Amino acid sequence: MSSEYGTWHDYQEAVAAAFRELGCSAEVDKTVTGARGRHKIDVYVTFEKFGQECRWIIETKLRARPVDKSVVQTLQSIVQNVGADRGVIFSESGFQSGASAASQSTNILLQDSLEDFRRTAHLHLSRIPLILEESAEQDAPPVYVFPNGYQPHHVLEHNGRLFVSNWVGPQGGNIAIINPTDRAIEGIVELDKYERRRPDDGRRTIRQHPPGNVACADGKLFVGQVLSEFVLVIDIDTQSIVKRIPIPGGGEGAIVASPDGRQVYFASNKVPSLFIIDSATYEYSAVDYPGGGRGSLSVRPHPSKPLLYVGLQRGGSDEGVTYPGGNSFLAVYDLGRRRYVGNVYLAEVDNGRSDDGTPIDLTFDEADSCLYVGMFQSLRGICRVDELGGELLGEFRFAPNSRNRHFPWVDPLSQALYRDKLLSVNSNNRELVTLDKRSGRVERSVYLGEAPNGPRSVLVFGDLAIISYPERGGLIFHDLASTSTD
Repeated sequence: MSSEYGTWHDYQEAVAAAFRELGCSAEVDKTVTGARGRHKIDVYVTFEKFGQECRWIIETKLRARPVDKSVVQTLQSIVQNVGADRGVIFSESGFQSGASAASQSTNILLQDSLEDFRRTAHLHLSRIPLILEESAEQDAPPVYVFPNGYQPHHVLEHNGRLFVSNWVGPQGGNIAIINPTDRAIEGIVELDKYERRRPDDGRRTIRQHPPGNVACADGKLFVGQVLSEFVLVIDIDTQSIVKRIPIPGGGEGAIVASPDGRQVYFASNKVPSLFIIDSATYEYSAVDYPGGGRGSLSVRPHPSKPLLYVGLQRGGSDEGVTYPGGNSFLAVYDLGRRRYVGNVYLAEVDNGRSDDGTPIDLTFDEADSCLYVGMFQSLRGICRVDELGGELLGEFRFAPNSRNRHFPWVDPLSQALYRDKLLSVNSNNRELVTLDKRSGRVERSVYLGEAPNGPRSVLVFGDLAIISYPERGGLIFHDLASTSTD
């Protein structure tokens, strides 16, 4: 039990005060009449959203032991009886695994820290429009800029909203929630801070864990945090941190959700393991990478089959031969049979040495039953692999253009499918290219502007390609429909 709150009543009042600070109405010990009786509610919260009144039923539990599933089931019954929009249980002592499982795919939120909720919730955050900034270069598109020098890296679309991993200054970061239609920020979730001693003089500094990949599952956002010991879990509706999952090796790696949202897959870049996380209970199991494999920055599930694709930086072999160098490869794991069933060597060998290429992005094409693998620091560009991971079907190579003055490769950091085309952000070339997805023929190249390190990621939203450009400080919205027939 937390010593911060003297009594249960103090805790109840503190929870109510947190909602009032957010502009909500919060009543304690309120009796509410439902269809099948009356209920005394610990904290009854109401607020307006989209012109409608929203009602939340809050249970506050200040106990020595974690809350069990019966509390979740009782609250769910009350929420249904009174017609509330959501139920929330606050418990500083946490929740049993049965309680977490009982809340999965329901409108019951489990919150194990009031302080985290108070710090990160933005129920009534005013929308902050991204600022349209024209480029000084005549042939470069404008960019929608974030405030405060945020640098967007990874971008994920889920249920019509964008979740953007921002780096802020040296080793700082947050998650921004964006409405892509009106191009405005709906919320900012600040990430954990940590203490560090400066190596030169030993002085204490406070820094913030920057975010890596993000995944959405069970109404929550799972964030792999660089430099941290955790995978962070954020409730999307309240924009509050609800869990820190301690992962061996920490939070650096690639993360993605299963198609049904019941599991989250985290491929570690620090230890040679894949972690399969239950999105409700947060329990996980570890699967070793296949022999010698280590270091991952990409993972992707098959959309309809129990297959998981993991891009590995090191440890592969070509027909049993391991060369000096990186030896990157793609491993295919069968989730049903719990074993690896495919292995494709991706490195390019020249003069008896493997390149140091890294599979950095995986895009599955269900129509053609194949996978596109974007290769970082490799002349191979994008590799096309069959869905069982048994054959390299082809490779799409790119030539450096006049804007790429330092590297023989273009670094296709991110891909997305649009109709029968493949889009690729070629970072070193500062371009978005549209390719025939089968032949790899480049049909169009769009220059994205000059800035250090180039653009980072792309996703398709309707007829828009949304591209993050960290050191231009924002997002580029490119209309694909107007150029699809060029």
